[in-house]
Amino acid sequence: MAFIPSRIKKHNTGVRTARLNLTSMMDMFTIILVFLLKTYAAEGQLIQPSEYLTLPKSKIHTQPETALDIVVSKEVIMVNDKRIVNLSEVKKQEEFIIKPLREELLYHAKEAKNMEEEFGVPFSGKVTIQGDKSIHYKELVKVMATCGASEYPNMRLVVYRKEAS
Repeated sequence: MAFIPSRIKKHNTGVRTARLNLTSMMDMFTIILVFLLKTYAAEGQLIQPSEYLTLPKSKIHTQPETALDIVVSKEVIMVNDKRIVNLSEVKKQEEFIIKPLREELLYHAKEAKNMEEEFGVPFSGKVTIQGDKSIHYKELVKVMATCGASEYPNMRLVVYRKEAS
């Protein structure tokens, strides 16, 4: 067979611009972003320990839940970082119900119930108590009794988890 030069295809040897297909890369980044957001939402830190106290350590394994935050430091009792009453006044009183704390908790319970009516967010009556490890048991019992009498019967104490050694 004879060689016919007219049928040979000429190749374009010029400079070509490369194009990157971003569709599949954007899909991959979207999947990674959703995965990271889901992981963070499931395991993120729900409670920010107060700077005014040192939490006790425990071998607890349950995860924290979002709730109304009460801080009982060496000097003051706070609800959601709002100063309510000095701990020295609580130590002096004989009754178990702390009146300023009860008023604040009833206010928060009323607001939560209003949100339940308007937006359908259920009121759980949950409260997390961050107590300094040096406070006396009697003061902690007064805070817990006040919570129970103020429509917040579901209490959790916040502690640092001891690492297994």
